[in-house]
Amino acid sequence: VLCVIHQAGSVALEARCAGVKTGIPATQNVQVNGADDSSVVSSLQAKLAEDKSIDWIVTLGAPIALDAMKAIDQAGSSAKLATFDLNIDAAQAIQDGKIAFSVDQQPYVQGYLAVESLYLLKKNGNDIGGGKAVLTGPSFVDSKNIGVILPFAKNNTR
Repeated sequence: VLCVIHQAGSVALEARCAGVKTGIPATQNVQVNGADDSSVVSSLQAKLAEDKSIDWIVTLGAPIALDAMKAIDQAGSSAKLATFDLNIDAAQAIQDGKIAFSVDQQPYVQGYLAVESLYLLKKNGNDIGGGKAVLTGPSFVDSKNIGVILPFAKNNTR
């Protein structure tokens, strides 16, 4: 597994790759310049050409997954692709079978539920979750549920 870090020094991205490595110890990280799509594609294409044993790429954001799709195609690789986060294009790529799955944080729910919870606590004394964590995700989006989720992604609410 190749885990793609697209922003140098991002603790959050490094933590995501560390989580992948916990599950799959042979995971290796690669740093790319996420601000330059053509650079991401060429860096990943070169890595795939150099190491034919790479059978999965995990990206840490949907836009980088789209670059990784191009790199896989250009390198003639059979590597599968997974990503964190979701956007319209990544959702469509899941529908098309080009991305295996996405770990979707559901940011709309994160923001909405947090504000609504605070409002209800102040307005009515409601304590959602009994004072314990109320999880808003992550949700795994794959071929089994993309038909339900894709329309919401197109509405920019997912």
